[in-house]
Amino acid sequence: MPDEPRVVIVGAGPAGLVLAWLLHHADVPFQLVERQQQEQIGTQPKAGIVEYRTVELLRREGIADVALHFEAENRRVEFRTPQLAHVFDYADLTGDRPHYVFPQHRLVAELAAALVVRGAPLRFGHRVREVGTDGTRPHLVVEGPDGARQHLTPDVVVGADGASSAVARAIAGHVDVLDRSLPARWLVVSTASPALVGHTVYGIHPRGYAAHLRRGPQETRFYVEVPADVGADDLTHDEIRTELAERLRLDPPAVAGLDIRSVDVLDLRTRMTVPMQHGGCHLVGDAAHLITPAGGKGMNLAIADAVELAHGLVEAFGPTADRKRLDAYSDTRVPALWRTQAFSDWFLRILTARSSDAVDDGSAAFVHGLREGWVAALRDDAGLARWFAHAYAGAEPTDP
Repeated sequence: MPDEPRVVIVGAGPAGLVLAWLLHHADVPFQLVERQQQEQIGTQPKAGIVEYRTVELLRREGIADVALHFEAENRRVEFRTPQLAHVFDYADLTGDRPHYVFPQHRLVAELAAALVVRGAPLRFGHRVREVGTDGTRPHLVVEGPDGARQHLTPDVVVGADGASSAVARAIAGHVDVLDRSLPARWLVVSTASPALVGHTVYGIHPRGYAAHLRRGPQETRFYVEVPADVGADDLTHDEIRTELAERLRLDPPAVAGLDIRSVDVLDLRTRMTVPMQHGGCHLVGDAAHLITPAGGKGMNLAIADAVELAHGLVEAFGPTADRKRLDAYSDTRVPALWRTQAFSDWFLRILTARSSDAVDDGSAAFVHGLREGWVAALRDDAGLARWFAHAYAGAEPTDP
């Protein structure tokens, strides 16, 4: 590796790469270390919705329209229950603020490639073997592809390495880690098939939640809620297609043609790390917080973390040498994170049949009645609809 940097970023996910772009542009000495090789990142299907405000943020920071080009819009979401179907035009209710369909794996691959072309110090195939916080500065032991190890003592280490973050583990004894497991399991079904409908569809069904999510011209993702003891291989592809057709009220012949490429299990959980920093260690994205997929907020929160932290680092290590914004990073981000967690938690109760409230058959039927009631309220209550549209789309409440 070259001379010691002031900042080491661990992880080449959306947050780590956005942070790397901004530090590189500002000439702040940094390195990014990523355990995978470049050709491996961006190969696994991930989240795929980017909020309007996230795109505007990336545009202001010189990333959108330069390294990333957001074109495919998603403007509507449809709720389908056994009793009703309601198409909800959230883009219209927020003054033309849609989502953009841009899968996370594509964002990661394209942003990494753009950074490599620009000569940014991205170290692929490097693993962090140790993170220490017992000195005046953090220290890391990084192992390269050849097994050689190097000790680094930067001013700042940024954990952008996901839910199992090595950096987060290193500071766990100095922060509060608020972790919650949820009684919901979803099958994540990835297909090499075009979308069956031109927008997002949520199935609110007594048997459980299902979703139809656009990802690309020949890529659609589905969710299927299942009991906690059902694994990825316990349902045949035909059984999954049957569940999707019923819960989403889709035409069975169309669902029968879905080219299912993979089925994975997602056990829902949430987490908040407060504060998101200790000493010279700072956390971004899933390393700092986990949120349910309800509303598609995770990648958007990670990018917002990265931009705020980048500004703090640039001010701290730039000509002004002002650390106030860097020191206030967690205090700045945590209130927005809790608001988004609250929205996602509320929305999850509408989507999922298996919640902590559904403890037996009678209460499960009651919970489904509540789910139907909320969908009807979103259809009929203009005030609730406007609030939901702004929270869901990622538009500020003061927007038209």
